[in-house]
Amino acid sequence: MLEQFIEKLELGNVKCIILTGNFMRLLQRLDGSARENLNLLLDIFSQKYLTTSYNQQRDFFDRGGGTLAIQTFNWDFCKSLSYDILNSKSQTGALGNIALKRSEFKRTKHPIYSFAVAGKFQDELIGLENKGAFDSSSPFDFMYKKNAKMIIIDLPLQDSFTFVHYVEQCFNVDYRHNKSFKSYYIDEKGVKKVATYDMFVRNDGVLTDINPLENIFLEKQVMQLDFFDDICIKKIDLKKAFEIIAKDIKENKGRNLYRKL
Repeated sequence: MLEQFIEKLELGNVKCIILTGNFMRLLQRLDGSARENLNLLLDIFSQKYLTTSYNQQRDFFDRGGGTLAIQTFNWDFCKSLSYDILNSKSQTGALGNIALKRSEFKRTKHPIYSFAVAGKFQDELIGLENKGAFDSSSPFDFMYKKNAKMIIIDLPLQDSFTFVHYVEQCFNVDYRHNKSFKSYYIDEKGVKKVATYDMFVRNDGVLTDINPLENIFLEKQVMQLDFFDDICIKKIDLKKAFEIIAKDIKENKGRNLYRKL
């Protein structure tokens, strides 16, 4: 079933994929534990999409294919708690935490909005030194410039499409502002130091509300909607999504992106 599910994603020749979502209903259809099946999902992804040489012992990984990024966001740094790039867990789902335990994945550096990445562009992504979560040297910018596709499983855009904040920062929208956070940061070598990172945050009295983008993306053919049984699969072209969001900011004052309390 997992092979059929991945075939349904129709990855084709796409070089960069951001994968996120709620896999609970898919896992409920499978025998075995959730951990076993999510690992198997990543095994199949690796074999079919990321590489042509990948063995079950995970001691060899040939980066010849695509690039897979899985959200591993963690907001503890915003609360002045220490962040450990190797050990701080993802707060955006089990798949990210499983990816972080696998040898073919490495984590991008930002302590709040990070990704577990594997494949062709891994070195470029983990080499990014972005201080801002959504700035012009962030993974969001890299994925946009590489014409990445985002695949969202069984979630609304409201709960999954963080890319919108990258576009908002590109146009410096007036309902958000840059904010710095400082805490301890433990790097991949175990070195602990005080570090400062930024995020483009909402102003007081503002709520993110991108629910209107669901219909706009479908109407403008930015998002393809598909189903595996009754499990919803959303495939979004980030280049086209950028254009739609930018137009809403410039011509509609971002009214389809936020609301005031």
